[in-house]
Amino acid sequence: MLRDVREWFDGAADGEIRALEDVPGIDPERLRELWCAEPELMLRLDGLHTAAQRAFERRTRAAVTDELLRALRAVAQGADVARLETAVALAATRLEADTATAGARGLNTGLTCGIVVSPMILLVVFALGEWVPRLFGAGLGCQERLALAGALVCFAGGAMGAVFSVIVRLRDPRQLIRDSPGGSGGSGGSGGPAADPVQLSRALRQEGWYRVVVGWFLATALYLLVAGGILTLLTPPATPAELCGPGPLSADGHGALVRTWFFWAAIGFLAGLNERWARGLLRHPSAAGDEAAVPPVDGSRRS
Repeated sequence: MLRDVREWFDGAADGEIRALEDVPGIDPERLRELWCAEPELMLRLDGLHTAAQRAFERRTRAAVTDELLRALRAVAQGADVARLETAVALAATRLEADTATAGARGLNTGLTCGIVVSPMILLVVFALGEWVPRLFGAGLGCQERLALAGALVCFAGGAMGAVFSVIVRLRDPRQLIRDSPGGSGGSGGSGGPAADPVQLSRALRQEGWYRVVVGWFLATALYLLVAGGILTLLTPPATPAELCGPGPLSADGHGALVRTWFFWAAIGFLAGLNERWARGLLRHPSAAGDEAAVPPVDGSRRS
């Protein structure tokens, strides 16, 4: 049970990588003949066989490896090479889907962790806001508490907006697979996926968490601009000064307080949607080399 949970997050444990020459049941002489007769096909087979042993899901490792070796043994015993070509094509498709699954699972885990951690951070910040002023012999009044509560509501809205923005943009998990020169659709020139699925899952887990953090900062910045009176285009339904009074809140006062919280949540959500301006999710660092290879527009050149 624990192993299944760990593999769901981090992928199957690494095992010994076996080369085609080490697989029993295949004549080494016949294998050399296939390398001489079909060098490109055997190169793809070798790359896919290695990649299959590093697949994210254990069942994918076993299924793809077994199918490739079964087709190779059949061709070595006289079957048509077309069978091996079919097995190679199917293996490439399945390994691409495995890598996309690893990336999507890592990203979803990072986003989920950000959403789960957000309420905890809100509680900690609110507790510190109550405790720290007491160290200096002061305390938070009604207006200060409402201002802090509005900031935290806006903060949570930023996290939700960032997650929503990522989900809307990421319609196909295969977008997470990095393209590489010499291949397309996540396959490298050697026939295997360009990105290691386990590493991709871990990287996108951090990326998902990073997106939520960006939403936090954007929402906090917009809250400071609006609440500080710098950005006057947006005004809350009620200010803390209007809500705080000598007596308890009336029915209209409670309604204004709820609308104010909804207002700050919406402000934070809209701010979190702008996380897309932080590059990195669908544009990996390797793409910088591709951009450098593009000729300058309008004849402009660097000196």
